[in-house]
Amino acid sequence: MVGYAVVLGAVFIWGVSYIVMKEATTDYPHVLFQFWRYAAVSLIYLAWSYRSLRSIPAKVWRAGLFGLGLANFTLGIFSIFAVQYTTPTRVVVINSFIIAVVPLLRWIHDKARPERHEKWAIGIALVAIALLIDPRDGGLKPGDGLALLGMIGYAYSIVLTNRLLLRDRASVVQVSMLGIVGCSAYFSVAGIVYACLRPEGFGLKLLVSQPGTLTGILFMILFVSLAANLLQVFGQRKLPPVTVSILFCLEPAVTALLDYVLLGNPPSLRMALCGTLLISATLVVALRGLTGLPRKRDAGTGRRARSAAGDKRGESPPL
Repeated sequence: MVGYAVVLGAVFIWGVSYIVMKEATTDYPHVLFQFWRYAAVSLIYLAWSYRSLRSIPAKVWRAGLFGLGLANFTLGIFSIFAVQYTTPTRVVVINSFIIAVVPLLRWIHDKARPERHEKWAIGIALVAIALLIDPRDGGLKPGDGLALLGMIGYAYSIVLTNRLLLRDRASVVQVSMLGIVGCSAYFSVAGIVYACLRPEGFGLKLLVSQPGTLTGILFMILFVSLAANLLQVFGQRKLPPVTVSILFCLEPAVTALLDYVLLGNPPSLRMALCGTLLISATLVVALRGLTGLPRKRDAGTGRRARSAAGDKRGESPPL
């Protein structure tokens, strides 16, 4: 249950983060907001774990910086623009489609098919998400398209994190740090290009004059890039990636709950039904041991697990 608790904590923080990003970047360049956020948190990670940098294998460096970093950059760059053209709730609804994309990516890259209980949970989650799609909206809007692109990065980050933790035996801190530092490198390039093209440069004077933007960056550093990131990676050490993607589908329910508690807006009947179905999908994967459904494992996973057990017998997994 520890894995479920920490991932749900990350889900709650991510649900709040889209509201923070939208409010904090009203009068500040979106690219620079992400640039300063990731530059600061990268310095924190490097200062925290610089002693262990030499112990990270070269293949883990490459996969973390170029693969996971690019996935996080895709999520970060498209999501922050998406919330400017649509609502945070709509963005997290679109993000929920990782429930279909993550199993597809795992099948393409790892030849891993969902288990029977996971298929049931995926089906329930897709029905729930379909309830939130209003046919009167008139199709996709620019913000929806940006959110869809960010969701692809979101799904890849879950799959790549699982690969680094299980196949490459990287620790939770190493995976979290490499993903953040790699993302920071991409945002550094984007920030430099933006500063060269715009008269305000890196926008330092504008940043200092906007306490709301500074507060938003501080929130994203402490609660999202550090707390939520570590919680998600730690949870993925405990849970399969499909289960993690199902748990992250609860973001719309979290957003609706916050909207009601903080702003007094009661959820619609469709939102309430959607949240109930998403919770049901979560219970399907959480209670698989009580349902009597057999759990299938591919041969490669079994060999890796036996090898890891032989090499690490009697040791607890590293953080």
